[in-house]
Amino acid sequence: MRNLLILVDYDNKFLISLNNKNKFVTMDIDKLKRLFISKGYNVNVKQFSEIDFNNSFADHFVIYQTSEDIGQFYKKYIEDIIYLLQMLGAIVLPGYQYLKAHHNKGFMELLRNTFSDVSLKSISSKYYGSTFEALKHDHLKLPVVIKQNSGAGSEGVYCARTESDYRKYIMKSSKTILGSSYYNLCSVALKNNIKKVLAVIDPKYKKRVKKIQRPIIVQNFIQGLSGDYKVLYFGGKYYTLYRQNRDNDFRASGGGRLYEVPVEENAPLLDFAKKLVNEIDFPIIGMDIGFDGESYHLIEFQMIHLGPYTLQRSNYYFIWEDNKWKCVENKSNLEEEFARSISEYIAKKFPIDEK
Repeated sequence: MRNLLILVDYDNKFLISLNNKNKFVTMDIDKLKRLFISKGYNVNVKQFSEIDFNNSFADHFVIYQTSEDIGQFYKKYIEDIIYLLQMLGAIVLPGYQYLKAHHNKGFMELLRNTFSDVSLKSISSKYYGSTFEALKHDHLKLPVVIKQNSGAGSEGVYCARTESDYRKYIMKSSKTILGSSYYNLCSVALKNNIKKVLAVIDPKYKKRVKKIQRPIIVQNFIQGLSGDYKVLYFGGKYYTLYRQNRDNDFRASGGGRLYEVPVEENAPLLDFAKKLVNEIDFPIIGMDIGFDGESYHLIEFQMIHLGPYTLQRSNYYFIWEDNKWKCVENKSNLEEEFARSISEYIAKKFPIDEK
């Protein structure tokens, strides 16, 4: 019998289920546990803080979710736990590299560079560790998209069409003040503002302004995108949804303009989505895909903590069968699809030796 550990957060939640367009809620952990038991697993549910690292984790499968809390402090804690479990021989699902790519757009773009299919690289990125590096660009072709390294949806995403726009948004993306307390935060901000005023009189004060360097991503801007497609992949099943851009905006995420994908658009869209599935070693993937009228473009992708609203609202899904796409009219259940996808992936990649 296989051993499976389900890790939940400090509030005993397994956050993935976006049952509406506004917030994450927990998956039904009891149901999830029953589903895995029915598939032959010995299942334990623990909080991250309850793990005893003196135990052996060799050949243990671990499923978990992450966090989008502001500051990513709890996410960094989860990363520490998952990385050590992987070091100790546990098979963490998804792998640590996919956890690291969540809410980390810079590392996600580094992962993109490892893909073998060049059509997934039509969006190319330059990943800078500081404002100074980003402002020293020498081969910038405008317009470009500027993104903060962390942030969900369209938060911290800008389009620079001129050199002045570029400088303005680079500086805006890097604005960060850290403090050990509210008083310290206000004190640092006040001192920096005073030094900026004094720097006009005496340049020596300019060097004394404390700046927190925040990583920045700069990407080529794809013209002609009126929205994007949300495609969810759960173990062979594809679910699609279209998001229209907000008024007078190049961004679609967070706008709430969600539509069913026209029948004739699904096949070429799924052909492109399948290319990403072939690159990612995990059975659950969320992807944002743009179409400029001629070509598809992979905007972003996630393997954990993805919002499954596309699955939950859909009355059908697509499968690749007999070298063509087949539409199956059936309502899917999130917990059932999650357990099925993980179980089938484990059975295929880690077959039990009958000897």
